[in-house]
Amino acid sequence: MLINFWYAAELSASLRDKPVKVRMLGQNFVVFRDSHGLARCLSNVCIHRCASLADGWVSGDRVVCPYHGWEFAGSGQCQRIPSLGPGQAPVPARVRVDSYPVQERYGIVFVFLGDLPEAERPPLMAVPEWDQPGWRCNTSEFSLKANYRRVVENALDPAHAEYVHVVGRRGQDPEYSVPAYDVQESEWGAGMEVRFRSQAGGFWKHFRDQSRETVAGTTFHGPSQFVTRIHIDRKMSVYQYAFDTPVDLFTTRSFLVSARNFFTAPLFDFVSERQNRVIVEEDRRVIEHLEPAVPFESSGADFSVKADAIQLCYRRRLKEWEARGWRIDTGRLAAVPPGTGLHVIPSPGRRELRGWQFPAVPLVAPTELPEGSQAARA
Repeated sequence: MLINFWYAAELSASLRDKPVKVRMLGQNFVVFRDSHGLARCLSNVCIHRCASLADGWVSGDRVVCPYHGWEFAGSGQCQRIPSLGPGQAPVPARVRVDSYPVQERYGIVFVFLGDLPEAERPPLMAVPEWDQPGWRCNTSEFSLKANYRRVVENALDPAHAEYVHVVGRRGQDPEYSVPAYDVQESEWGAGMEVRFRSQAGGFWKHFRDQSRETVAGTTFHGPSQFVTRIHIDRKMSVYQYAFDTPVDLFTTRSFLVSARNFFTAPLFDFVSERQNRVIVEEDRRVIEHLEPAVPFESSGADFSVKADAIQLCYRRRLKEWEARGWRIDTGRLAAVPPGTGLHVIPSPGRRELRGWQFPAVPLVAPTELPEGSQAARA
């Protein structure tokens, strides 16, 4: 799992008048709205006696610890310690918890989990169709009992649809093959697309031009965001933007923004969501049973062929980000007996201030960037 990227924390509609506990990258966070309606995200553990801030309540612009009433602002700074009584001296500056940058887009609360200053942060994957005339977008959320890398590689895989999804023919076509494709790389990801003749395809198949080929491709952005663009025919297109958040090594929470340029009335949203559920369940039957649950570290540990070029590119880019020192050392964390230690994801404030109560999660030491990497070329 990697720090220094934006991760989807919660649906905007789920964040109301109470704080919400969210688990990301194996750690707990509290997300809440202040009195101005702005979403805030803090490390969840109160530094006083380690209570869960998400079990407390919101008072004005602060989240209140349910154990002793300590009040923490969106900046992470403690503003009030009730036990000190009226007229108390200013709360010491080091009485604070980690606070993380937040932005709300596409009906989702996104949190930057890492310590990079703003100018150096990778951007969030954009959804241009969100407010574009002629398109209809809707947002949904689901979970998978699978490592996030398994989920992303599944989405990037151009060969699995033939055997896993309703658009395929389950091996009944003796002429089936994956067309050759090029991988197009960018600063924070890469993508590809292929053309194929679809023989099936759920609800939308009744309206597509059967004489036209379908063009489909997937582009990943960072370690756990990707978009699958499906041009069903010359006029009908569906784009699926996935913002996948590793809950831990074995669970992934996926926030999906579906965009379509046909049947754009809101009443058709249920058809889009039903189709998405079908696709997710088809994938679930396979990826939740892959062994080992956490993928091999070496790209050559399992066998790959030409059709897997985009997945191999994804693995290489993960290694580049790891080489920057952004990967959480889950092995060292696992060595701590359960329930005996506490670590937090480092926030940007840790680059400016010292004296934090709890240590940051251990990271794999940075190394020299792989030869030929995107960062090295830049």
